[in-house]
Amino acid sequence: MVRRLQIAVIGSSKSICTKKAYELAEKVGEEIAKTGATTLTGGGHGVMEAAMKGAKKQGGLTLGILPWGKMERHNKYCDVVIATGIGWSRDAINLNSCDGAIIVGGGAGTLNEATYAYIEDIPIVALTPSGGMAKTLTGIYFDERKTEQVIGMKTPEEAVKRILKEINKRKIISKRPTIVKRKTDY
Repeated sequence: MVRRLQIAVIGSSKSICTKKAYELAEKVGEEIAKTGATTLTGGGHGVMEAAMKGAKKQGGLTLGILPWGKMERHNKYCDVVIATGIGWSRDAINLNSCDGAIIVGGGAGTLNEATYAYIEDIPIVALTPSGGMAKTLTGIYFDERKTEQVIGMKTPEEAVKRILKEINKRKIISKRPTIVKRKTDY
């Protein structure tokens, strides 16, 4: 069995999401779905909703990891919902559950997620024209270790192609089947 890639789209919540960021996130979701990867978001509105909406347009699979303890608050484009009940600490789950992340717009919460990706050596691409944290973080390293640079791209198509390139370069996912251990193998 081969595991499907999971690409996180992180960015502006509904309260700060611009029309441009929403439209770009929708295109990112479409491009992710075209590759056969799962679109993973925080399951809320704004950029999260837009990315999932785009993925659904292309028949993609979507995964929403919510900060809330109830599943009712997810956006309508979530196929799979994980209600963590742990608040914004769920950012760790989002990033630990992805192979790479694309930033679209974003504010303080997005900065938190991007920092977590950096610490965990998860490749990060920013869709620079979407503004917000995507624009602010483009081209930077978070500290002197220089483990991950936030790579700026201009279009959704370029962003998805680049994140796939970075994922493959880091050998995060192998072309070989995933080894599934049976209970008797432990």
